[in-house]
Amino acid sequence: MAIDIEVGARREVCDTSTGLYQRQRGFFTQVYESGGPTPWPSTEPTPAVSRLAHLLKRRKGGGRVLDLGCGEGRHTLLFAKAGLFTVGLDYLAAPLRTVSQRAGEKCLTPRIRLLLGDALVPPLKPGSFDALVDSGVFHHLKKADWPLYLDRVLGLVRPGGYFHLTVFSTKFKHYPGERRTRNWLVHRNHYDRFFVKHDFAGIFGHQYEILAIEEEREGLNGFFHVLMRKAPEPR
Repeated sequence: MAIDIEVGARREVCDTSTGLYQRQRGFFTQVYESGGPTPWPSTEPTPAVSRLAHLLKRRKGGGRVLDLGCGEGRHTLLFAKAGLFTVGLDYLAAPLRTVSQRAGEKCLTPRIRLLLGDALVPPLKPGSFDALVDSGVFHHLKKADWPLYLDRVLGLVRPGGYFHLTVFSTKFKHYPGERRTRNWLVHRNHYDRFFVKHDFAGIFGHQYEILAIEEEREGLNGFFHVLMRKAPEPR
């Protein structure tokens, strides 16, 4: 049984970077609609995110998870399989259709809700998730839009809930021998930002406790996987 794809807010983020974001959307649309394999993992979950799924299953025996920019659902399906109700949000319909098909094949449709919408205008209630997973959205946002992310996106996590972030590290290379003189660039019509370990405390530390930072390095790939927990409500 297929999952109906709900349409959330259609508003765009209206600032000077909107043109770039439109070109970026065009890049991802072309990748997904080409019919070929994506340049990023499509089916296998990140080991660090798998550990979070196990943690949530063991500690809560249930809960609600938001997979932000879910793509073709490798993490959406992971959390649903672990017994967690999972919302997959993406701004492109093509990958969401793939999630729907894969969920039906795995009999996971009752645990999944799919939303078509903008990550910075999430059509969701604040404080309604026990965990939020972002594997590849934040590092495509310009710094000017970080306040929107910190408010609108991270506001979706309940007090005491978890936030797992995967972003490019400065070790990431698009091709062998790539040289950069700054921590961001526009590559093939999409914006990429690169991080070092101490960045996360400065960006997220006032809202979240950083529990673990793992650095992945293999070939041209370089990523940070960061697990954080939102401060609980004061008693």
